[in-house]
Amino acid sequence: MEDRIVKVLFKEAGSKEDTLPLLPILPEEYEADYKLISRKPILPNEAELSENSRSQSAKLRVIERVKK
Repeated sequence: MEDRIVKVLFKEAGSKEDTLPLLPILPEEYEADYKLISRKPILPNEAELSENSRSQSAKLRVIERVKK
């Protein structure tokens, strides 16, 4: 449930403005503030699962801030 909220927020933060879709070069104020690093979540591997069974439901999503 919380993963969907994070997924939607990351998608919105990493997308460009829809107001000017036909311009080949967007002005800087319309570009996205964040860049999506991985589209799919990073899940725990077998070693992590064997050491920590509670990590089974963990999902790591990554974005990078490109604007200040």
